[in-house]
Amino acid sequence: MSFDVDSGQNILWKVTLPKHGMSSPVVWNDRIFLTGADPDSRQIYCLDVTTGDINWTHDVNRLEGESADGTLPRVLEETGYAAPTPTTNGRYVAAVFATGELACVDWNGKRLWAKHLGVPKNHYGHASSLISDGDRLFVQFDHDAGAKLLAFDFSTGKLQWSVTRTLIAWSSPILIDNAGRNELVLANSNAVDGYDPQSGDILWHVECLGGEVAPSPAFSDGRVFVANDGEFATAIDIRDRDVGAKVDWQWDESLPDTSSPVADRGLLILPTAFGVVSCLDAATGTLRWEHEFDVGFSSSPIVAGDRVFLADLSGTVQIFKLNASFELLGKGNLGEPIYATPALVGNRIFIRSLRQLFCIQSTNN
Repeated sequence: MSFDVDSGQNILWKVTLPKHGMSSPVVWNDRIFLTGADPDSRQIYCLDVTTGDINWTHDVNRLEGESADGTLPRVLEETGYAAPTPTTNGRYVAAVFATGELACVDWNGKRLWAKHLGVPKNHYGHASSLISDGDRLFVQFDHDAGAKLLAFDFSTGKLQWSVTRTLIAWSSPILIDNAGRNELVLANSNAVDGYDPQSGDILWHVECLGGEVAPSPAFSDGRVFVANDGEFATAIDIRDRDVGAKVDWQWDESLPDTSSPVADRGLLILPTAFGVVSCLDAATGTLRWEHEFDVGFSSSPIVAGDRVFLADLSGTVQIFKLNASFELLGKGNLGEPIYATPALVGNRIFIRSLRQLFCIQSTNN
C-alpha cells in the first residue's frame, strides 16, 4: 500500500480542523471524534467517515469551579491544550483537556455533564488519554499536586471511585482481559500497576521504570510490556495470579521516548524518537531485527493483521510486516508532521496532523 497527498494517490478526503490538537482520531461506525483547543476554548468534533464533513462541534467553555477565573496551565508546543485522545462507548463521547476540563456529550453533541478537575500542575502539559469499559470512564489525572486515577459513571458523571497516585507519568491507561479478568493498567515514573476497573483496588504492582514516562503499556498473551528511553523495556508476566506479576525479561538498547510499544503474534515493536525500530521476541526479549528509518517517531504503531503502521515526524507512514525479519511493505507521505496515532478501520486509515485530518483508502486488501 502507498499514498501521497500531493498527487492525491489513495487520499479519499482531507479536512482542515478548526483548532490545533495532538489527540488521535476515534472511529465508531460512521463517525470520527477528535478534539482541538487553544487558549480561547476547547472543542470536541464529530466528523462523517465517508466525507470528512464536520457533523457537529461542541464548545467546552470554562467550567464553574476551581480556576473558573480563566487561569490556563503552561503547556509545551509539543502537547498543546488538546493532547489527550477522547473516548466513546457508542452512546456518549468524553474528552479531557490540559486545562483540567472534562466534558461528556451525547451522540448529537449535546452536553450531558462536565467537570473541572482543577488546572493540572504539570510541566509538560496533561497528555493522558481517556478510556472506558462501556459503563465507566477512567481518567489518569497525573500532575504534581494531587495526582489521581478517577472512575466516573459514563452516563451521569458521578464519581464511582478515586485512587491517589504518588508518582506521575504522561502515558495513558490501557484496559486488558487477563484470562477473563478485566484489568486497568497504568505506568508511572517508577512502576506499573494493575487495578480492578470496578473497585479501583490494586491487583498487582511491579517496580521496573524510571525517568519521565510517556510511552503507554502494551499487552499480549498474558504479558504487559513497558519501555522508556534511558531505562528498560520490561516484560511482566501476569498470567499466574497465585504467584503474582513477575518480570520475565528486560532489554536496554534503543527505547522509545514518547511512542508506545505494541505487541502481537509473539513479537514486540519498539519505535524511537531517533528513527530506530526494534522487534523483539515477546516471550524472551531476544532481538529479531532492528531497522533505522531516516526520521524518528512520536506517534505510536498500530497493528492490523500482519502489518504495522507507524507515522514519523515528517509525515511519512511506514508500513512493514509484523514478522521475525524486517520487510517494508509500503509507505505514504502526507507532507505534515504527525504526532497523533492513526486509526485503522477496514481499508481506511484516518491520520491527524496538527490541523488536518486525512482519510486514506486502500485499493488493495
